Amino acid sequence: MLVVKIGGSIQKDERDFELIANRISQYSSRDRTIVVTSALKGVTNSLIEATENRDKAVEIVSEIYDRHVKLLSKIVDGPEFDNAFKSISKLADELFRIAWSIKVLDEISARVRDYILSFGERMASVTLGAMLRSRKMDAQSYPEPLLVTDDSFGEANVIEDLSAMEARKVLDIPSKIVVVPGFIGKTPTERYTTVGRGGSDYTATLLGKLLGFPEVRLVTEVPGIMTADPRKFPGAKTISRLSLEEAMELAQMGAKRLHPRTFEPMFDRDIRVYIEGLYDEGYTLVQGTCDSSDKLKGIAVLDDLKLISVESTNIVGKIGSAARVMEKAREAGVNIISLSQPASETTIHIVVDSKNAERLSSRLQELRDVDSINVQDASAVSVVGCGLRNKELFREVLREASSFEVASISRGLRNVSATFVVKKDEGFNLAKDLHEVVVKWIN
Repeated sequence: MLVVKIGGSIQKDERDFELIANRISQYSSRDRTIVVTSALKGVTNSLIEATENRDKAVEIVSEIYDRHVKLLSKIVDGPEFDNAFKSISKLADELFRIAWSIKVLDEISARVRDYILSFGERMASVTLGAMLRSRKMDAQSYPEPLLVTDDSFGEANVIEDLSAMEARKVLDIPSKIVVVPGFIGKTPTERYTTVGRGGSDYTATLLGKLLGFPEVRLVTEVPGIMTADPRKFPGAKTISRLSLEEAMELAQMGAKRLHPRTFEPMFDRDIRVYIEGLYDEGYTLVQGTCDSSDKLKGIAVLDDLKLISVESTNIVGKIGSAARVMEKAREAGVNIISLSQPASETTIHIVVDSKNAERLSSRLQELRDVDSINVQDASAVSVVGCGLRNKELFREVLREASSFEVASISRGLRNVSATFVVKKDEGFNLAKDLHEVVVKWIN
């Protein structure tokens, strides 16, 4: 039995759907298949725009509806088109009503926002299921979420025991292929929620765990996870295998825009996850833990960051100085990406997302005994690989970074990553040099 996730980036036109049908047919010929679908390419962004630009909400919803109907007319025919058209129209009517409401009220809550975003995946599951049936495949759509969550709208937490009971409902469906929505959930009181961008990957691996399926395939536009972004690093290669620790580090750093919790369900489970391309051959297998033969696997770069330096000779030797900085971050509602302090204790370096820097900086001004607070653009460059546990290999990485002005160095989960914070104008050059080390040692 198998879970296959179909990404939104590969659901653009009839050519994509022809390739998707072939891929699903290939897998379902040997296995019972649960297909987790994202919304069509760009639809989630359009729905977000409708929630933010409420004067145009109805117009945007109309465009989304027209796009689904136009696509249906190209990839589905006969009775399957009629049935899918009715289902899409029913969902669209529901969406039109809420769009009118937010336009008139000119306000929106987090709960209503999640409700609006849920329509992308629900419409996609109807569309994909109809396309498969029109090709005489034994498929059925199940457009309601299988995940039961709490009510933390926007970043809901999955309640696994209730989700397992809900997910098992699809096993009672006699069809060999069942198409379900990713990204969305429902509270026990039937309120729609979302689990965060990239949440369809997380949905797929979680369903693999909850249903006891041994294999999950995440199908996207690129053939696996690469050593670096190939648009910026021409020498980037597909990584053939990642340990669970390495995959989690890369997901946390935003590699391939994976949901940061994508690989959590694999802990204590014998699950194989393949990340594969629809257009090109190649894949990355995520399975098992670090192996003694593992070396380096890839780099990740976070660019849109700010380095805030809190400087004072008055904080030297004072217990709780860093704690007071973190308390100010908590009060400001700002997530700290990295925090470090040299042995001299005269400076505390904090790395945050650029959009949060001004808010945090203002809060830090309230601290006593601070001489100055400096803010500058920064990049965080991370090297990932179990081989970093090897002292010689780690020293080679450090030597490559030593020619740059590094503000802080940190180690990641189980010492399988090393992150260097530098000035933004040095970020790309550091990443390029470190990527050359990775490509040299990749296995």
